[in-house]
Amino acid sequence: MIQFSALAQETDPEFETDRPTLTEASSTVPRGFFQLETGFQYQKRTLDGLENKQWLYPQALLRIGVFKAAELRLEATFRREDYRVGDALLQRDRGLSTVRVGTKINILEAEGAVPEVSVLAMLEVPWGADAFEPRRVAPEAMLLFTNELSEKVKLQYNAGFRREPDEGEMENKLQFSLALSGKLSDKVTLSAEFFGEKPKGSPAENVIDGSIQFLVLPYVQLDAIVGTGVSSQAPELFVGGGLSFRLPR
Repeated sequence: MIQFSALAQETDPEFETDRPTLTEASSTVPRGFFQLETGFQYQKRTLDGLENKQWLYPQALLRIGVFKAAELRLEATFRREDYRVGDALLQRDRGLSTVRVGTKINILEAEGAVPEVSVLAMLEVPWGADAFEPRRVAPEAMLLFTNELSEKVKLQYNAGFRREPDEGEMENKLQFSLALSGKLSDKVTLSAEFFGEKPKGSPAENVIDGSIQFLVLPYVQLDAIVGTGVSSQAPELFVGGGLSFRLPR
Protein backbone atom coordinates (compact mmCIF):
# COMPACT_ATOMS: atom_id res chain seq x y z
CA MET A 1 0.00 0.00 0.00
CA ILE A 2 2.87 2.37 0.81
CA GLN A 3 4.53 1.62 -2.53
CA PHE A 4 1.26 2.20 -4.41
CA SER A 5 0.63 5.54 -2.66
CA ALA A 6 4.15 6.75 -3.46
CA LEU A 7 3.72 5.78 -7.11
CA ALA A 8 0.37 7.57 -7.35
CA GLN A 9 1.87 10.73 -5.86
CA GLU A 10 4.77 10.61 -8.32
CA THR A 11 2.56 10.09 -11.40
CA ASP A 12 -0.17 12.55 -10.41
CA PRO A 13 1.63 15.82 -9.51
CA GLU A 14 -0.29 19.00 -8.64
CA PHE A 15 -1.54 20.98 -11.63
CA GLU A 16 -0.72 24.68 -11.19
CA THR A 17 -0.57 27.37 -13.87
CA ASP A 18 1.07 30.79 -14.21
CA ARG A 19 -2.21 32.38 -15.30
CA PRO A 20 -4.51 34.23 -15.13
CA THR A 21 -2.79 36.39 -12.46
CA LEU A 22 0.27 38.46 -13.33
CA THR A 23 2.06 36.88 -10.35
CA GLU A 24 4.07 33.84 -11.43
CA ALA A 25 3.81 30.65 -9.38
CA SER A 26 7.01 29.33 -7.83
CA SER A 27 6.16 25.74 -8.83
CA THR A 28 7.64 24.12 -11.94
CA VAL A 29 6.16 21.63 -14.39
CA PRO A 30 7.26 18.10 -13.41
CA ARG A 31 9.95 16.42 -15.48
CA GLY A 32 8.61 14.78 -18.62
CA PHE A 33 5.36 16.78 -18.78
CA PHE A 34 4.27 19.44 -21.29
CA GLN A 35 1.93 22.23 -20.15
CA LEU A 36 0.26 24.71 -22.53
CA GLU A 37 -1.34 27.86 -21.11
CA THR A 38 -3.38 29.94 -23.55
CA GLY A 39 -5.72 32.91 -23.28
CA PHE A 40 -6.77 36.37 -24.36
CA GLN A 41 -6.75 39.83 -22.77
CA TYR A 42 -8.32 43.20 -23.49
CA GLN A 43 -6.95 46.40 -21.96
CA LYS A 44 -7.97 50.06 -22.13
CA ARG A 45 -5.89 53.07 -21.10
CA THR A 46 -6.43 56.85 -21.58
CA LEU A 47 -3.71 59.45 -21.02
CA ASP A 48 -4.13 63.16 -21.88
CA GLY A 49 -7.04 62.44 -24.20
CA LEU A 50 -5.22 59.69 -26.13
CA GLU A 51 -7.06 56.38 -25.86
CA ASN A 52 -5.10 53.15 -26.21
CA LYS A 53 -6.89 49.81 -26.60
CA GLN A 54 -4.95 46.58 -26.64
CA TRP A 55 -6.00 43.05 -27.54
CA LEU A 56 -3.82 40.00 -26.88
CA TYR A 57 -5.21 36.97 -28.72
CA PRO A 58 -4.01 34.41 -28.35
CA GLN A 59 -1.50 34.44 -25.52
CA ALA A 60 0.47 31.19 -25.48
CA LEU A 61 3.02 29.81 -23.01
CA LEU A 62 4.49 26.33 -23.40
CA ARG A 63 6.18 24.94 -20.29
CA ILE A 64 8.27 21.76 -20.52
CA GLY A 65 9.53 19.90 -17.46
CA VAL A 66 13.15 19.06 -18.27
CA PHE A 67 14.56 18.37 -14.79
CA LYS A 68 13.08 17.68 -11.37
CA ALA A 69 13.26 21.36 -10.38
CA ALA A 70 13.56 23.15 -13.73
CA GLU A 71 11.40 23.84 -16.76
CA LEU A 72 11.91 25.26 -20.25
CA ARG A 73 9.53 28.07 -21.28
CA LEU A 74 8.52 29.24 -24.78
CA GLU A 75 6.11 32.17 -25.12
CA ALA A 76 4.48 34.22 -27.88
CA THR A 77 1.45 36.50 -28.29
CA PHE A 78 -0.51 37.99 -31.18
CA ARG A 79 -1.19 41.63 -30.33
CA ARG A 80 -3.31 44.45 -31.69
CA GLU A 81 -3.22 48.07 -30.49
CA ASP A 82 -5.40 51.02 -31.48
CA TYR A 83 -4.68 54.66 -30.68
CA ARG A 84 -7.60 57.12 -30.86
CA VAL A 85 -8.51 60.69 -30.05
CA GLY A 86 -12.27 60.77 -29.79
CA ASP A 87 -13.63 58.75 -32.72
CA ALA A 88 -10.55 59.36 -34.90
CA LEU A 89 -8.24 56.36 -35.32
CA LEU A 90 -4.66 57.65 -35.32
CA GLN A 91 -2.74 54.39 -35.50
CA ARG A 92 -3.30 50.63 -35.54
CA ASP A 93 -0.53 48.07 -35.00
CA ARG A 94 -0.94 44.32 -35.08
CA GLY A 95 1.23 41.25 -35.31
CA LEU A 96 3.38 38.81 -33.39
CA SER A 97 4.63 40.14 -30.05
CA THR A 98 6.53 39.10 -26.93
CA VAL A 99 8.42 36.11 -28.35
CA ARG A 100 10.36 34.85 -25.37
CA VAL A 101 12.38 31.82 -24.27
CA GLY A 102 13.63 31.03 -20.80
CA THR A 103 13.50 28.86 -17.73
CA LYS A 104 12.13 28.61 -14.20
CA ILE A 105 14.26 26.87 -11.57
CA ASN A 106 13.23 25.95 -8.03
CA ILE A 107 16.06 26.85 -5.64
CA LEU A 108 14.46 26.44 -2.20
CA GLU A 109 11.73 24.17 -0.86
CA ALA A 110 9.20 25.52 1.61
CA GLU A 111 9.73 24.66 5.28
CA GLY A 112 7.53 26.17 7.98
CA ALA A 113 7.47 29.95 7.56
CA VAL A 114 10.25 29.78 4.94
CA PRO A 115 8.67 30.17 1.47
CA GLU A 116 9.28 28.09 -1.61
CA VAL A 117 11.59 30.13 -3.86
CA SER A 118 12.21 29.91 -7.59
CA VAL A 119 14.08 31.99 -10.16
CA LEU A 120 12.49 32.98 -13.47
CA ALA A 121 14.81 34.03 -16.31
CA MET A 122 13.44 35.00 -19.74
CA LEU A 123 14.84 36.53 -22.94
CA GLU A 124 12.59 38.38 -25.39
CA VAL A 125 14.02 37.96 -28.87
CA PRO A 126 13.76 40.52 -31.73
CA TRP A 127 11.10 38.65 -33.70
CA GLY A 128 7.60 39.82 -34.53
CA ALA A 129 5.84 42.92 -35.80
CA ASP A 130 8.05 46.01 -36.14
CA ALA A 131 5.89 48.00 -33.72
CA PHE A 132 6.36 45.46 -30.92
CA GLU A 133 9.71 43.74 -31.29
CA PRO A 134 12.67 44.85 -29.16
CA ARG A 135 15.71 46.30 -30.90
CA ARG A 136 17.85 43.60 -29.32
CA VAL A 137 17.42 40.71 -26.89
CA ALA A 138 15.55 41.96 -23.78
CA PRO A 139 16.04 40.12 -20.47
CA GLU A 140 13.76 39.51 -17.50
CA ALA A 141 14.78 38.12 -14.09
CA MET A 142 12.34 37.49 -11.24
CA LEU A 143 12.35 35.92 -7.80
CA LEU A 144 9.16 33.95 -7.12
CA PHE A 145 7.94 33.14 -3.59
CA THR A 146 5.09 31.01 -2.21
CA ASN A 147 3.90 30.67 1.38
CA GLU A 148 1.30 27.99 2.12
CA LEU A 149 -0.86 29.66 4.80
CA SER A 150 -3.13 26.62 5.10
CA GLU A 151 -4.23 23.63 3.05
CA LYS A 152 -6.50 25.90 0.99
CA VAL A 153 -4.87 29.35 1.16
CA LYS A 154 -1.54 30.46 -0.28
CA LEU A 155 0.33 33.75 -0.64
CA GLN A 156 2.47 34.24 -3.73
CA TYR A 157 4.72 37.22 -4.44
CA ASN A 158 7.29 38.22 -7.06
CA ALA A 159 9.99 40.85 -7.41
CA GLY A 160 12.34 41.49 -10.28
CA PHE A 161 13.43 43.38 -13.37
CA ARG A 162 12.32 43.45 -17.00
CA ARG A 163 13.51 45.29 -20.09
CA GLU A 164 10.91 45.65 -22.83
CA PRO A 165 9.92 47.85 -25.80
CA ASP A 166 7.42 50.63 -25.11
CA GLU A 167 6.27 52.96 -27.91
CA GLY A 168 9.43 52.36 -29.91
CA GLU A 169 11.86 52.80 -27.00
CA MET A 170 13.43 50.23 -24.67
CA GLU A 171 12.48 50.65 -21.01
CA ASN A 172 13.90 49.17 -17.82
CA LYS A 173 11.15 48.30 -15.36
CA LEU A 174 11.09 47.07 -11.78
CA GLN A 175 8.18 44.68 -11.23
CA PHE A 176 6.50 43.55 -8.02
CA SER A 177 3.31 41.66 -7.20
CA LEU A 178 1.36 39.97 -4.43
CA ALA A 179 -1.48 37.45 -4.88
CA LEU A 180 -3.63 35.78 -2.23
CA SER A 181 -5.55 32.72 -3.41
CA GLY A 182 -7.98 30.35 -1.75
CA LYS A 183 -9.67 27.12 -2.80
CA LEU A 184 -13.45 27.15 -2.52
CA SER A 185 -13.47 23.49 -3.54
CA ASP A 186 -11.26 20.96 -5.31
CA LYS A 187 -12.25 22.58 -8.61
CA VAL A 188 -12.63 26.33 -7.87
CA THR A 189 -9.92 28.78 -6.75
CA LEU A 190 -10.35 32.53 -6.25
CA SER A 191 -7.49 35.07 -6.16
CA ALA A 192 -6.99 38.74 -5.35
CA GLU A 193 -3.85 40.47 -6.59
CA PHE A 194 -1.82 43.66 -6.54
CA PHE A 195 0.69 44.17 -9.34
CA GLY A 196 2.99 47.07 -10.09
CA GLU A 197 5.81 48.07 -12.36
CA LYS A 198 8.07 51.09 -12.13
CA PRO A 199 9.69 52.27 -15.39
CA LYS A 200 12.94 54.16 -14.91
CA GLY A 201 12.21 57.89 -14.67
CA SER A 202 8.41 57.45 -14.75
CA PRO A 203 5.63 56.97 -12.17
CA ALA A 204 4.68 53.45 -11.11
CA GLU A 205 1.83 51.65 -12.88
CA ASN A 206 -0.19 49.80 -10.23
CA VAL A 207 -3.24 47.58 -10.73
CA ILE A 208 -5.52 45.38 -8.64
CA ASP A 209 -7.48 42.42 -9.95
CA GLY A 210 -9.58 39.43 -9.07
CA SER A 211 -9.56 36.07 -10.83
CA ILE A 212 -11.09 32.60 -10.83
CA GLN A 213 -9.72 29.23 -11.88
CA PHE A 214 -12.00 26.28 -12.63
CA LEU A 215 -10.54 22.78 -12.93
CA VAL A 216 -12.65 21.05 -15.59
CA LEU A 217 -10.56 17.86 -15.52
CA PRO A 218 -7.49 16.94 -13.44
CA TYR A 219 -5.20 18.50 -16.08
CA VAL A 220 -7.57 20.97 -17.80
CA GLN A 221 -8.31 24.44 -16.39
CA LEU A 222 -10.45 27.42 -17.41
CA ASP A 223 -9.74 30.88 -15.96
CA ALA A 224 -10.96 34.48 -16.00
CA ILE A 225 -9.61 37.78 -14.65
CA VAL A 226 -10.78 41.39 -14.34
CA GLY A 227 -8.80 44.34 -12.99
CA THR A 228 -8.36 48.09 -12.87
CA GLY A 229 -5.59 50.60 -12.34
CA VAL A 230 -4.98 52.34 -9.02
CA SER A 231 -2.46 54.86 -10.33
CA SER A 232 -2.67 57.53 -13.03
CA GLN A 233 -0.41 55.68 -15.49
CA ALA A 234 -2.16 52.31 -15.18
CA PRO A 235 -4.88 50.85 -17.44
CA GLU A 236 -8.46 51.82 -16.61
CA LEU A 237 -9.64 48.27 -17.24
CA PHE A 238 -8.36 44.87 -18.27
CA VAL A 239 -10.23 41.59 -18.65
CA GLY A 240 -9.18 38.18 -19.87
CA GLY A 241 -9.72 34.46 -19.86
CA GLY A 242 -8.00 31.30 -20.89
CA LEU A 243 -7.59 27.55 -21.17
CA SER A 244 -4.65 25.56 -19.84
CA PHE A 245 -3.86 21.86 -20.00
CA ARG A 246 -1.04 19.44 -19.23
CA LEU A 247 -0.10 16.59 -21.52
CA PRO A 248 0.88 13.31 -19.84
CA ARG A 249 4.26 11.83 -20.45
